Amino acid sequence: MRRLRAAASALAFAAVCLAACSKLTSGTGGAQSGNAWTHHGVLRIGAYEDIDSLNPLLSFQLSVSDLSQLIYSGLIDYDDHGNPIPDVALQVPSQSNGGISRDGKTITYHLRRNVVFSDGVPLTAADVEFTWQQIVNPKNNLPYRYPYDQAASVQARDPYTLVVHLKSPSAPFVAMFMRNGIVGAIVPKHLLAKYADENRIPFNSRPLGSGPFTIARWEPGSLLDLKANPRYWRGPPKLAEIQYKIIPNQNTLLTAVRSHEIDMYTQATETQFAVLKAIDGFRVTNVPNVGFEHIVFNCRRPPLDDVRVRQAIAYAIDWARLVSDVYLNVDAPGMADESPLNWAFNPQVKPYPHDPQKAKALLAAAGWNPSPSGALEKNGQKLRLSIASVTGITTRQKAEELIQQDLRAVGIELAVRNYPANLLFATYAGHGVLTRGNFDLALFAWFANPDPDDTQTIASDEIPPRGANDSFYSDPDVDRWVAQGRMHYDRAQRRAYYFKIQQRIHDAVPLHTIIWRANIDAVNTDLRNFKPAPAISDYWNAYEWSI
Repeated sequence: MRRLRAAASALAFAAVCLAACSKLTSGTGGAQSGNAWTHHGVLRIGAYEDIDSLNPLLSFQLSVSDLSQLIYSGLIDYDDHGNPIPDVALQVPSQSNGGISRDGKTITYHLRRNVVFSDGVPLTAADVEFTWQQIVNPKNNLPYRYPYDQAASVQARDPYTLVVHLKSPSAPFVAMFMRNGIVGAIVPKHLLAKYADENRIPFNSRPLGSGPFTIARWEPGSLLDLKANPRYWRGPPKLAEIQYKIIPNQNTLLTAVRSHEIDMYTQATETQFAVLKAIDGFRVTNVPNVGFEHIVFNCRRPPLDDVRVRQAIAYAIDWARLVSDVYLNVDAPGMADESPLNWAFNPQVKPYPHDPQKAKALLAAAGWNPSPSGALEKNGQKLRLSIASVTGITTRQKAEELIQQDLRAVGIELAVRNYPANLLFATYAGHGVLTRGNFDLALFAWFANPDPDDTQTIASDEIPPRGANDSFYSDPDVDRWVAQGRMHYDRAQRRAYYFKIQQRIHDAVPLHTIIWRANIDAVNTDLRNFKPAPAISDYWNAYEWSI
């Protein structure tokens, strides 16, 4: 979307990504003629995150975003080269195809006429309008409402034409609006219009969508069983069934791969990469992704509300050691929130160097001085912090141990308090650890959109409960820069603002990226048409998978 051309940032991102993705895909041996343990027509997926809700509007989990690719449709999706592609929409709006007005404030979507929900009811523009209404409805407990709140109105002009009027021009809007996944998958008006809100309704555990698969049964904490949708608009998927198994420990997932109990294990750890490659009957890919593994600082909570303490912690942590010893140099190191694959990446923003003496000096300047025991104290209080992450992720557990050691060396006590994914990432109404600010430091991944717009994670008006700025960082300069970055469609003008934001992230340290993720996926060599993506979801073309 440059000079009113829709989604140009994502297309440019794709050009960079194409070569990288193709050369970094690796394979393994295994009989290509067929594995004896394959259940033909049935794909068994192993996942470590439990599911909090199957309503895509009410979840903040990556796993639910992936599952939305199986159950629902969006107006657009993203392919394995980072390109925005039509889903229910006939095309991605742009100025050249008449989808975006000259002033950049009106966007028109034309919908396919052969899309139906799995109960046979047609999906129309009224369903998309209704979904937008549910997203902006303050009664619904959503994790965020951006960019949907940038629309002044969304109207179904007729059953197959949707018109969006924006409050002001927004370069990233087309790339994000009704993208299939959490807060974007289209839900059925004919089933949900009777409810004042969707927070606690039967649909959330047994939903109905227009995607390639339907839900046969859900056993929370154990199994989600999906069957092929014979009414899917592209035609019935090639798989008859997907068994999505919840295995909340990555070592146990590795065992399940070795014993051939599962056919797919996505987002494996870097420490398992070499081991997985050696398992007969599996191929392993590691595709560079715009997602990043990072530490978030709770800037609202003392003593982390003092920038000197945050900077001290950044100097105390040996980021290079984390990259090499924990993530095994599989991924690119980072600091701020724009991927090296992105045109808005600022190469001048580097990770903090490991400098314990600098850390101690900053802590002393902030009033924290050594007690006789060596621990830092201020006004009789010891400097004790905690770090939170998802239970059962072995890589992060090792990272937490090294961070503990680094902080202990400068006098900071750090406790590890990890949680199940569906609690750590729960919405504000669901008393999520992150959204409620019940943490000091948090270690987790954020899977970004290809567009560099970072309003969701850094703007003041996205602080929970409104949005996903889980650092609780507020900066009027950053607020101004993110707004200006959205307003302009020219890439050169936008880049200048994102360069400033990345530098401010470095200086203020509301977060510190460790690495830019390369998604490590291990799949049965009998699985065909699996095409891992550099952004959004590796499940984007599940309708084409076969085994």
